[in-house]
Amino acid sequence: MAFWNKLSHHRHPVTSASEMASQAVVGILQKYRLLGEILLQLPRQFVDQQPAVAGLRWVRDQLTLVINPTTFIQLRMDDAQLLLAHEALHALWQHPLRYADHPHPKLVKVATDIAVNQYLPAAPPGTATLEQVRQLLHRKVPAHLDSQDYLRLLAKTSVAEREHLKRGGISLEGGQQGALPAVDAQDDHRGWTQQAKRQIGNQQIRVANLRQIIQHAWNQTPQRDRGLLPGDVRQAFSNVDSCHARFNWQNVLARQVGQIVQGKEPSHARFNRRQPLRMDLPGQIAHLTADLRIFVDNSGSMTDQEISRALTEISWLVRRERVRMTVYSFDAKVYAPGQHLHPGRTTNWQRRGGGGTSFQAVFDYLAVHHVSRAGTIVVIITDGWGERRLRYHRYRNVDWLLTTTAAQLSVTNYSGHVFELRKE
Repeated sequence: MAFWNKLSHHRHPVTSASEMASQAVVGILQKYRLLGEILLQLPRQFVDQQPAVAGLRWVRDQLTLVINPTTFIQLRMDDAQLLLAHEALHALWQHPLRYADHPHPKLVKVATDIAVNQYLPAAPPGTATLEQVRQLLHRKVPAHLDSQDYLRLLAKTSVAEREHLKRGGISLEGGQQGALPAVDAQDDHRGWTQQAKRQIGNQQIRVANLRQIIQHAWNQTPQRDRGLLPGDVRQAFSNVDSCHARFNWQNVLARQVGQIVQGKEPSHARFNRRQPLRMDLPGQIAHLTADLRIFVDNSGSMTDQEISRALTEISWLVRRERVRMTVYSFDAKVYAPGQHLHPGRTTNWQRRGGGGTSFQAVFDYLAVHHVSRAGTIVVIITDGWGERRLRYHRYRNVDWLLTTTAAQLSVTNYSGHVFELRKE
């Protein structure tokens, strides 16, 4: 059976771009479950200023599907499905992550489009295809290569070959370092590279977020649908598994701690800005600090050894950084007051309660006690079983440390990052 069947044309009238996008994802789920599962997890933003119809963009280290509502709603439903499937394939092969800081984004655009369009019945307008490249270069270019292979091939093209490609609508000119690709009518790659260099410190968090999306989509795809996938698609998931096992959640948490600024503190290592000639007056430096709130699930499936190991890892931050750390037990409620951890002290965590798990109780507790959202990092150590949807009360710095697998987290609208303790 073909990897991608002909996309069905929905005849249901739609009244908004949001509704149309939802219907398009439903159609993709019916034809190709894996891509539909990826699209279900990608946050969507509808932006009138989006230059193309759709594109992927990094928003606070979360890969986001950005759609121009005015132009998107003008598409036929099958064309809308085709475009969203194209974006999902870019996410599947982690193109926005792999090429976020590549020095030649114009070459990257053509190479990645060639790679993903081979799995679609037609290419979105303005995107390059393998057949175009073959015809314009007058040579046999292999099919189903990785985008990196197509990137090397394009980088080695001669001046005459690039002129042939340009006349055929595939421009590689201006591929010099730092030049962004032109915006296509439908597909936009500019969100992969914009501000990438300024946010390079968050690369590990982007890795975790995108791999979590891909792994969850794979877990949600039934076995019968997995059997229809080409071998190179299945290989993409084996790469995710091997890299995920080596991912270091402690480093991510340390980065989060180091990026939180709360006020200033005096220091003689800086000049006083108001009186720079007064060497006896201290200047000011940013005071980097964080307030770690650790919530430990009392579920019986979690062993004391697993939890103690996680708390020991976290306590290293207290010794190295300016960190306040408070550990709470919770089940259906949070057991207060928590235990404060200071440098040089051990954490004697003890189970309390033992009832059903409620993640909502954690965020309700923070809101009721007016815990500051700025500078607070919420860490939840759990086996993952609880509610499906949560209200976060605008607490966004959240790390989920699972003693099971990431796929076991019951929360579908989880905020923050999900890590597996058992693989560290």
